[in-house]
Amino acid sequence: MIAAATGIPHVYPALTEVEIRSLPGNNQSSERKSLSLIDQFFQADIQSCREKMDSSPLWDTFKALPDTFLAYIHAEKNRLAMSEESRYVVNENQQIVAGFHHGYEASDDQYHPGTFHPFMMKGYWIPCSEGKLFRLHKGHCSITRTVEGQDQILYLVHPKSTTLFAPLMLKYQHTQVNVPTLALSSFRTLLIALPAGSTTEFAMVKVSLNEKIGGVRRLLYQKECAASVANSAVLKHKQTEKFTCLEENLSFVPDTRLIDQKEEAVRLSGAGMIHRPVPELFTTQGHYIIPLYALFGINNWPLLNALVEQSQKTPTQFITDALLKPIAEEMVDHIYKQRFYLEFHGQNVLLKLTMNKNDLPAIDFIYRDMGGVNCRLSDVQLKQLPEHLRDHAQYWEPNFISDAAVIMEGIAKKVLFNLTKVFFKLEPSDRDPKFCHWRAEMVAHGYQDNWTMPGTDGSKDEHRTLHTRDTFYRYGYYEKIFAQELLEVMSRNGIFLNIKRKCPDYDYSFFMDKIGNIDSCDTPCVEFEWFSELVKMTLPHYFQHQDAYSRRKNMSMVRP
Repeated sequence: MIAAATGIPHVYPALTEVEIRSLPGNNQSSERKSLSLIDQFFQADIQSCREKMDSSPLWDTFKALPDTFLAYIHAEKNRLAMSEESRYVVNENQQIVAGFHHGYEASDDQYHPGTFHPFMMKGYWIPCSEGKLFRLHKGHCSITRTVEGQDQILYLVHPKSTTLFAPLMLKYQHTQVNVPTLALSSFRTLLIALPAGSTTEFAMVKVSLNEKIGGVRRLLYQKECAASVANSAVLKHKQTEKFTCLEENLSFVPDTRLIDQKEEAVRLSGAGMIHRPVPELFTTQGHYIIPLYALFGINNWPLLNALVEQSQKTPTQFITDALLKPIAEEMVDHIYKQRFYLEFHGQNVLLKLTMNKNDLPAIDFIYRDMGGVNCRLSDVQLKQLPEHLRDHAQYWEPNFISDAAVIMEGIAKKVLFNLTKVFFKLEPSDRDPKFCHWRAEMVAHGYQDNWTMPGTDGSKDEHRTLHTRDTFYRYGYYEKIFAQELLEVMSRNGIFLNIKRKCPDYDYSFFMDKIGNIDSCDTPCVEFEWFSELVKMTLPHYFQHQDAYSRRKNMSMVRP
């Protein structure tokens, strides 16, 4: 079993110029020829990182990072697939009747996650009594300290949030420190470097960003700050076979008087910060860590193609075995059996790539962002949480089923659609007969515009966004395979059997009939969101069955 990552910070000694040049990844190209395709790929990334670190003194602090972490940073910054994207269906009156939209509008400035350059961020040591602190562990943490018996926390203010936190900055300007910072997957998900004597201590934090991205103001409200820590505690006791969940062991929300008094709505909900310790798997060698979105898009095709080639499987076999099967198994287990879900998309999910002795890639999943977790907790589970976290965890429960449906549908929209699209554009015609047969069917029936732009060679990461009911094809190749895998897992785990006991007329073959066969195009536009409806129709009945079983079991145990 893979347990939740520990909350122990890691300290790295500073390296000299000579030591850096001797690190793995800075070997000459002749020495790299004996490496596998994937190793060659990432060693080039690591060397690129090392070279860019010579461009500015701001990089000096980060030169102590080990190669595994550099490969991860390179993937975060150079393999982004975060852009505004949509696919709509309109009726004869041009009204939108189906489809989806993913908003991502953000200024391309020096703080953008795709910018390969550090910046300085202001931090302020303030008393923990000046706000609400939520934590799992006492003891050492890179952003806490005790001075003359007073517990203090280093509250970090993003350069884009200085107006919002002006009162805090003014009151504690005498404690201000400058913190070298590097944006990771987003503007507010950051790697920070703190001096600790002769060494540097690294941590990952998530800060409040006083800016709208995709129409949403990116502040960390008090509920999310508290729930992130509570969810870290809950997931410690869950069995996650293929997922390592990165712990968020501390969060802090300043008092309202430390926030701009004009911001009444913010003062009511709070604007805080979350601490994420650097887990050991980010700093140990023997594997590479990349975000899931590094498998999306035209620019990332060389990496995805190298993984397929190294696997010695067809793309269909590789994607199914490495991604779709384990995701289906884990999501069914999490949502149905263990009653929690992870917000599964390209930014929150990381992939751990490990090459075995035959240089075949094995993939494990790492999940970050405990604010995107929803747990349906029992009274017993709530009592297992630290007392100050119990109330904050409860607000997730009422929307569990509807949220789980959205999350499952999101896997199709945000992950599988992008995988289908990149293979539709770039997969050669002689490697995977099954996929190529499906693609030829789509082209023959005029559905290719769902994954590419008409009249182009497929060299751009675009597709037609506006469709009629006759031209819209909701679920593509990998979406349909994932649907089959879900039904197989649910059937194997007795979920449909349990539902039939409660609803004799229920027939899960209805779902497969609706989505159609992978090799055909007989259902170009499914009228409802298939994955969402699957969850909403099965989960309530399954929970009722399980709850009734638990009650009967408990009653039998208390009988004399």
